[in-house]
Amino acid sequence: MATTDQDAQFFTDHPDRQARIRAPSKVIEINGQRGASVVDEMRGEFWSLGDHDKSRRRIIVYRVPPDNPMYDPARPQLLKIPILLFADETITDEDSALLPEIHRIMLEARQKIWG
Repeated sequence: MATTDQDAQFFTDHPDRQARIRAPSKVIEINGQRGASVVDEMRGEFWSLGDHDKSRRRIIVYRVPPDNPMYDPARPQLLKIPILLFADETITDEDSALLPEIHRIMLEARQKIWG
């Protein structure tokens, strides 16, 4: 099952959930004339986070809520956010733990952009 299908299926099976956390999976990358290869999901985004242990990689998937101006009921959007766990850190796969983390990440991103 493709990654986007995996995430869409999760939110279909759990309509009460707004977010989830998971390890990155392998995806097929088509690279022009050379064909295709299997690579780590969001590998470029993780490279931008600097040198790290690949086992610490996680993706938070956030379902855009209906009250968002960008919401499209015909095609619900899923925002994937790459994060690195600390060596001894675990994050519970529950909205009560993930939504505050998403909020913190978004505030930090806004601060970097707008100062």
